[in-house]
Amino acid sequence: MTKTNKNRNKIVANYNQVLGYEVLEWIDGCSLLAIPIQKKHRNRGRSIHGGVIASLVNVAGKMAGNWTSSGERKTRTINLNINFISGTSADLVHVRGRRAHATKGTLFSDVEIFVPDTGMVIASGQGVFKLLRSEVTRPHANQ
Repeated sequence: MTKTNKNRNKIVANYNQVLGYEVLEWIDGCSLLAIPIQKKHRNRGRSIHGGVIASLVNVAGKMAGNWTSSGERKTRTINLNINFISGTSADLVHVRGRRAHATKGTLFSDVEIFVPDTGMVIASGQGVFKLLRSEVTRPHANQ
């Protein structure tokens, strides 16, 4: 893992800590997250809660297109579309976000949530994000 990737892993705060994901890859146009599924992430049927799935689509979708050499570009979610395909009792899922298209101010991403051992896709989604022009979050040196 490069030093840059180590710094990117440190950009996790607030609700992201509740999700508990790990950034495996974050390059221009692509993100890959791993999330160990805990009891707090499951619904009454012991599958991953739909709200957690939607949150992961949001996170991976924006990460797929908001990294710059100066830091993370701030975004605002405009729209999310979630397709719930299959439930799972797996203890680990991966989330892959890919930039589908971007303009100066808007990012369009495709996201897939899958079980890494089997490749089974449990959800997919699309996100549209407003890219804020001059706002970049720089990683803190002491993180």
